[in-house]
Amino acid sequence: MANISVEVRIDLGRLTGLERELENALKQAVQDCIDDLARTASESAPHDKGILEQSYEKQVNASGTKAEGTVEFAVRESYSGGNYNYAMKMHEGTYNLGPGSQAKPGGTGMSGNHYNVGPKFLERPLTGEQDAYKEHIETELQRLVAG
Repeated sequence: MANISVEVRIDLGRLTGLERELENALKQAVQDCIDDLARTASESAPHDKGILEQSYEKQVNASGTKAEGTVEFAVRESYSGGNYNYAMKMHEGTYNLGPGSQAKPGGTGMSGNHYNVGPKFLERPLTGEQDAYKEHIETELQRLVAG
């Protein structure tokens, strides 16, 4: 699971009437980042049957000047000893990529950085895109204030 958490402090004294618009812009900007992270991680996830790439859930919660987004991959597999989260195994594990994964091009994030298919398929884009996400959120908020 990966989280993006943002808290913005804004003096709204001279921006009376823009508070709701800023809250909405913050939520949308974080949603843009979460959408990008989910897509990039999915494109960077190993491929066998395609179940892993489609298993993500994403969520954005916003309240006032705080917004938080989450992306989580989960694929439950059953075996004789119980069940386990296949997504976690593929994220954290060490393994050789199969033909489907080797044929997959990987993902490109909002920043233009490319992420190869393989382990840490969620963590690598989150870490690599942090600055781009921060810049996107700041740009969207500044655009609203300037407009």
